Amino acid sequence: MSEPTDRTEPSAVVARRRGVSTLWIVPIVAALVGLWMVYYDWSHRGPTLRVSFNTAEGIEAGKTRVRMKNVEIGQVVDLRLADDASGVILTIQAEQHAAHLIRDDSEFWVVRPRVGSGGISGLSTLLSGAYVELSPGKSETRGTKFVGLDSPPVTPIGTPGLHITLESAGEENLSTGDPVLFHGMEVGSIEYVHFNTAERKTYYDAFIVEPFNQLVTDNTRFWFSGGIGLDLSADGVQLEIASVTALLAGGVSFDIPASVLPGEKITERTFFPIYPNKRAINRKQHKHSLKYVIFFDDSIRRLRVGAPVEFRGAVVGRILRTDADYPQITNLLEPSSRIPVVFEIIPALMGFPDTEQGKDTAEQRLRELVKTGLRGGMEFSSLITGQKYLELQYSTDHLDVLDQFNGYVVVPAINDQFGQLLVGVENTLASITDLPLTDLVQSATNALTAASSTLGELELSATELQGILADEEMHHLVGNLNNTLADMQGLAVDFSSGSTTHREMQQALQSLEAALQALQPVLDEVRQKPNSLIFGKKPKRDIKPLAPRE
Repeated sequence: MSEPTDRTEPSAVVARRRGVSTLWIVPIVAALVGLWMVYYDWSHRGPTLRVSFNTAEGIEAGKTRVRMKNVEIGQVVDLRLADDASGVILTIQAEQHAAHLIRDDSEFWVVRPRVGSGGISGLSTLLSGAYVELSPGKSETRGTKFVGLDSPPVTPIGTPGLHITLESAGEENLSTGDPVLFHGMEVGSIEYVHFNTAERKTYYDAFIVEPFNQLVTDNTRFWFSGGIGLDLSADGVQLEIASVTALLAGGVSFDIPASVLPGEKITERTFFPIYPNKRAINRKQHKHSLKYVIFFDDSIRRLRVGAPVEFRGAVVGRILRTDADYPQITNLLEPSSRIPVVFEIIPALMGFPDTEQGKDTAEQRLRELVKTGLRGGMEFSSLITGQKYLELQYSTDHLDVLDQFNGYVVVPAINDQFGQLLVGVENTLASITDLPLTDLVQSATNALTAASSTLGELELSATELQGILADEEMHHLVGNLNNTLADMQGLAVDFSSGSTTHREMQQALQSLEAALQALQPVLDEVRQKPNSLIFGKKPKRDIKPLAPRE
């Protein structure tokens, strides 16, 4: 039997500990870090922007960066289609340090590899990928919605210089980025191209950088300067070769006309026309002109549109039309058909003011001059090129009433000087051809035969007289007469019918007649195209007749 023992069981003493457990340090620190990150992100986050583009080629949400001068200032965070599916809308989260760069007039575009007239750009994106470039604006207000550019701007906003607008109605054209040149040096570029369908003109917004903008004055002229130009005109053959820069990139050049002092400097946007070439800038532009028509019976080949109209060597106008597309002409191949040529006369080149009043005064005076003998004729400026122009001159005939054609006053035509010369030569040769040379030779032969017979009788009479006359002086006289009669008899025998001399003369006359007939087509060809003497004849139709009108 065991004995009871007196043992006490051990017990834990529980005491409440005061303070915070170290286990909370980790979540507290994590929460603080998270709050700090949220605050840092909020404090450094810039404005949220919406930029629309035509396409999202090369752009990815969460990857594509926004840069300025190759410094990252934001990121594309969202990408979606526009509501009308006309393009895409990029949501860009900009950084706070770049917020002051984003203004209403800021510009955005996508940098990707491009090949254009200005060269190759964006090659660095082949490895890094496309990115959005920002060009800051100068506006005082900030913006959040923008329309992106399809291509980089030619001139960044804020570049010092001068904006001008050029206009052209010709066939030449420029493209965005083409250079603006001064003496072959690039001083600006074309920024924008717009074609006005109502005016049928092309307008170009151009920018000239400082300090070259000070070269633009109110009498500055612009002209197309790309390539090599060969002009065969009434002034002869002219060759123009542009500078190396213009040959490679084209463009437009500017300068002031020769022997003209610079005018007032241009300080704000101004409109300037573009001339076709540098020679044209020396020709003064006029607002008013008078149109007339002249008819020609001869060929008008080599009389080109733009050829000058001259009076005693001074240019007073130019040719406008050389076609026959008029309602009044129904069959061009009629023998009586004449070719109409429309030309203009500029009153300012005649000494009249370039105003409406000056135009009316010049028109009234020209009507009087046409009535009193003002006429027109084609002249050759060069026999080598064959180019023609219209020469105004005076004739002795007068008109009581002026004719009208298609609303134009008709100026009578006269033959040109070269044509008159050819006509004279042609008439002379025709007169020689029409001469009855064979009959004349036969008549001369008959006369010589009769003279031979008469001389024979005279010889007999002279023999009888020789016996009668006894003095010495008469003897010598009769002897000389006998010798003369003998020579004439021999000459008559040589030219008698059937003799060698007679046959040779007939052959020579026949050869001359054949040569004159063969020369007739040559005269016609020289009259129509005098330069064929140098370059030869090249078959070519003058004018293609129109189909008969119904």
